Amino acid sequence: MATDTDQQKKDRKDQKIVLTSIFCGCVLLLCFAVIAAYYPFPKPRLPTLLDRLVFTLRWLIVSLFTVFAGIIWVANTRFRTSAINPLNQSGTKYVEIRSRYLQNTVEQFLLHSFSLVVLATYLSEENMFLVPLLVVAFSIARLLFAVGYSIDPHKREVGFVMTFYPTIVVITYCLYCLFITEN
Repeated sequence: MATDTDQQKKDRKDQKIVLTSIFCGCVLLLCFAVIAAYYPFPKPRLPTLLDRLVFTLRWLIVSLFTVFAGIIWVANTRFRTSAINPLNQSGTKYVEIRSRYLQNTVEQFLLHSFSLVVLATYLSEENMFLVPLLVVAFSIARLLFAVGYSIDPHKREVGFVMTFYPTIVVITYCLYCLFITEN
């Protein structure tokens, strides 16, 4: 019977932290889903496809703020540290987490924004309240991702799960509408 090395024990501990964070993210998403199902959101009047697309694009500016915040976070850190010179490798440690946050947020925003625009083409006027709800959830999730990443990189999963899983659900729904309901 082989004994665990210290690294294997640490890896298992890290895996438990990650799984716990994923579970917490799923619970928070479930809370958002319950709110979406039972809270009487105001129904915007958006009778045409163009109205729904404009509504969605306007709401996406809120999601885009998370990218803007990441740029400011990196820029401020660079300005206050030796990372002010991006070619100076000694400053990399100061901006590494912030740069990774920014990179992941740009990637997630790309998926989120395109999927919401496509979703707006499939949603009825009565269900367009989902767009602001998804945008707010995305923005809160990106904040949780940044805070978790700053505390400990293993604690970023709550924010990641809350960002990525709804996007996957939206993409899956859009693909379902495209291939199943349109044929």
